[in-house]
Amino acid sequence: MKCEIDFGIKIIYKDKIKIYHLKKLLKKLRKISKELNIVFVHEKGKKKSIIQKSIEQLNNYIDRLKKYTKDLHIMGERNSYSKTDNDATFMRMKEDHMKNGQLKSAYNIQFGVDSEYIVLVSSGHQPTDTTTLISFLKSIEDHIKFKYPKIVADSGYEGEENYTFLERNNQLSFIKPANYEISKTRKYKNEIGRIDNMDYDEKNDYYICKNGKNFC
Repeated sequence: MKCEIDFGIKIIYKDKIKIYHLKKLLKKLRKISKELNIVFVHEKGKKKSIIQKSIEQLNNYIDRLKKYTKDLHIMGERNSYSKTDNDATFMRMKEDHMKNGQLKSAYNIQFGVDSEYIVLVSSGHQPTDTTTLISFLKSIEDHIKFKYPKIVADSGYEGEENYTFLERNNQLSFIKPANYEISKTRKYKNEIGRIDNMDYDEKNDYYICKNGKNFC
């Protein structure tokens, strides 16, 4: 830190500066200012001493670091939170009346339905549905002690991780592909570069393009 060089102070820390280090440095600077009888000025037009500027800057750093630490603690695994509702996370809504992609504080509510009966409701901070499926299914098994052999979900839950989990959990998945509608068009079917339009050799685990080349 610059003030260490300016005043010949050495604070021992590794690769990360913590509030403790800043407070220790601040204490030493205050001691130096007292020994040198430095007069602190606050009136407009008065020139501040270097040590006063350093102390004020350190106080500012400490306040900001405290705020950032608190923010990170509240956020946890999230990347944002609402100041009016700390448990809410900023997400993009489907109903975007202003058409500007504005973020709003919200919750991701999931419903599990069986024969028109709601079996489980969950509230989460995930901005997309994809990352909610696995934890939701685990919650169902924990709460009702039953594993559904078939899982039906819309395209928002499509993902390799979800497919892998369902397969390993011996659950048959009925998840609508995200590209289902566009995949039925002639233009899509004629695009030879798409992996969906290639033949798959299951035994040798590779794809074969229209030109007969193999892709592992």
